[in-house]
Amino acid sequence: MLTDGCFPHLRRSYPPSYHHRPHHFRSVVDTDYIPPPLRSRPPHRQRYFPQQTGRHRQLNTPYAKPSNDRKEGPSRRARTAPEPANLLAGRLGPSKLPINPNSRRNPIGMPPIPRPISPERLVAQKAAHSKLNEKMRSEDMKSWLRSRLLSDGVMNMSALPDDPWLKEQGILAPGHPDAPAEAGAVFWRLIDGVIQRPSDTPIHTLSLSKNRLNGLHQLSRLPFSLPHLRALDLSDNPIRKINELDQLLAEGERRGKATAGVGSLKSLTELKLNDCLFRERMLALENGAEIYQHEILRRFPGLLILDGVNLNRVVFDVDRKPKIKRSDEERAVLRRNPFSFPADVKNGFMDTELVKDFVMSFCARYFPLFDQDRTQLLPAYAPNATISVSANTLVSRSLLAQEVTKTRHSRPNPVAFTPWTEMPGRNFFRTATSIEQRMRTLKSPTDPVELIRWWIKAVPETRHPLDEAGKWCIDAWVLDGEGVNTKLCAVIEGEFQEKPSMTYRSFSRTFILAVAPDGSPAKLAGFPACVLSDTTVIHSYMSSGAFGTDGSLAVNGVTIQTPQHPVPSVADPAQEALVVQLRQRTGMNAQFAGMCLAQNGWDFETALKNFEEIKPSIPTEAFQG
Repeated sequence: MLTDGCFPHLRRSYPPSYHHRPHHFRSVVDTDYIPPPLRSRPPHRQRYFPQQTGRHRQLNTPYAKPSNDRKEGPSRRARTAPEPANLLAGRLGPSKLPINPNSRRNPIGMPPIPRPISPERLVAQKAAHSKLNEKMRSEDMKSWLRSRLLSDGVMNMSALPDDPWLKEQGILAPGHPDAPAEAGAVFWRLIDGVIQRPSDTPIHTLSLSKNRLNGLHQLSRLPFSLPHLRALDLSDNPIRKINELDQLLAEGERRGKATAGVGSLKSLTELKLNDCLFRERMLALENGAEIYQHEILRRFPGLLILDGVNLNRVVFDVDRKPKIKRSDEERAVLRRNPFSFPADVKNGFMDTELVKDFVMSFCARYFPLFDQDRTQLLPAYAPNATISVSANTLVSRSLLAQEVTKTRHSRPNPVAFTPWTEMPGRNFFRTATSIEQRMRTLKSPTDPVELIRWWIKAVPETRHPLDEAGKWCIDAWVLDGEGVNTKLCAVIEGEFQEKPSMTYRSFSRTFILAVAPDGSPAKLAGFPACVLSDTTVIHSYMSSGAFGTDGSLAVNGVTIQTPQHPVPSVADPAQEALVVQLRQRTGMNAQFAGMCLAQNGWDFETALKNFEEIKPSIPTEAFQG
């Protein structure tokens, strides 16, 4: 009798780790011989590894491939718990184990299985795609779109699957199962190119009811082509999930950002979802109406009308200037004028004149020595002072950085940040994660030889524009203390040239200063202050445009009137107290806080609740002043 031991050269041993890798993929197709003792065993108990990936399964659990049948969903065995140890008893009768109640959900860990498309459906989709390409730029298509325009800015695109002209031309509407994936985007672009742009009238009302839309993936490009929509009708569509409304949101809105950018319906104030499947299901739940309204307003916080019902919303009457379109010649004239702000541009902030004189005298002594002889800076530092230098190599995407690149031909070619990046990094999230690494990034006067060597060998030589005050911005204020114990913070921003390449760099330097006592090394060396902390950050050249006075209105002889928000007159002391309380809770100014309370009948709780609901859509004017 032949046994397994008669064929040692055919025996294969696999390490146990192969059986415990959830996503292990291995194919062994050269196992042609199965020893007799194993032939009587069921196929799933034979030791070979078919090509399969998916959820982790134990050795005594057979792999059951999910069914491709849409009605059946995944196979019953794939949705049950692991079989008991007695496999034979488990296969004698139907399993009594609990089954996942959601028959369309795959087991946890199983990769998504793409639904196969029948050849007939592929042929139908290709035919619809070619038919749409053939007709999309024809005059008949443009005439049909114009016939759908009810009035200026009002477009009726409802019941497209039943439209006679589309049926005659063989064009499948976006709601048809065999419609091309980009059919919706084509329709919205055609409306933009045929209706909106020629008449210079934006579409503000659009009806898409009765279009048999199971999902809204065909509407994902709608906000890009019709961004000025104020009213949208999606009623009488079998939309199954409320998450389909996310197709109408910009990428930033889906992540909860208030500034979503392009691709969002910021102007949408009315939405109709009557007779949609997900709406009816949600309203049938306990507190379904409240949940339904909350989910809609979470996605569209600016809505005032939902399903034809006016919502109890707080509306701020804010005067907004109309959008002005200028020609290239008009823009060129505006660019020639100095850029100005509604408020004057300040070069720096000084707490008092005494602080200003103190900090300026320190800078006048410190920076010439930093450029010429850094060894003479040692007396300016307290014995326990800390010094650090780091580089920010990220490229700025600001408008100021774009303006700086236009004048780079007038400056020496920039060189790499290599001398600065070779220093111990101050990034506490990546390079300096431990206490030891962070301490190595700090220098101290306690080791003067090492500090001077670091200043001379590691830190590149510099040349600051000492005779150009417009290229410096100094902010200084008192931290704490009085008299000789006073401590100040000085934040200095500016630029310098790095030797020997003479490339331009910008820097931000923060000093913590204390008054130098009489007889101290700092006082004897001519420094009015003693440095307690010195932190320097080097980054790419950004010029002095952020704090320069070129765009100052005051310099050009213009008197600046600071805008003032009118404070509503409140005669009742109780109402005045409510305004103050709402301002403290919301951060709004007195004008908007009074408007919010007045529109809610001076009910504080109602006003606060409505404020939280529409907070993302409240204009910035409400928080100014």
